[in-house]
Amino acid sequence: MDARLGLPKRFFITLLSLVALTMVLWFITKNKADQLMIICLSFLLFFSAIHGALLIRMGNFDVYKNALNAIWNIYTACAFIYGIYIIINYSAAGINNPEDIIKMVTTKTFLMMPIIISLGAVCIVRAGYSVAEIFKVQIIQSKKNRAEYQ
Repeated sequence: MDARLGLPKRFFITLLSLVALTMVLWFITKNKADQLMIICLSFLLFFSAIHGALLIRMGNFDVYKNALNAIWNIYTACAFIYGIYIIINYSAAGINNPEDIIKMVTTKTFLMMPIIISLGAVCIVRAGYSVAEIFKVQIIQSKKNRAEYQ
């Protein structure tokens, strides 16, 4: 069951449980576009968790995790600063609707869609890395027990 990757069986059981959960969501969903999105996101989660586990075994996990966290922190800092801007600008000026951002989102989708897609991918990869990090001790122990690492 370790798929010749040398990872703990509980790790694969957890991944299969997550994939089973996403398949339940897939069966519940009626829209074909939503089903495709569920499949893509579940594959991204599955492969990022395996990638994170292999990075743990190779000892390079912290570098990649810190890079993803830096990207995530930049996104959240920009969202926070924009949120503060909206609060200060629209509450001080008494404007009710932020028409500029609505106009930009609806008319310039070629700018917003790559940002939204990349932010979603970073979220899913971070979730997969977090699943792999749960089993960090077992993965390191499995590395010490395998003959090819002796």
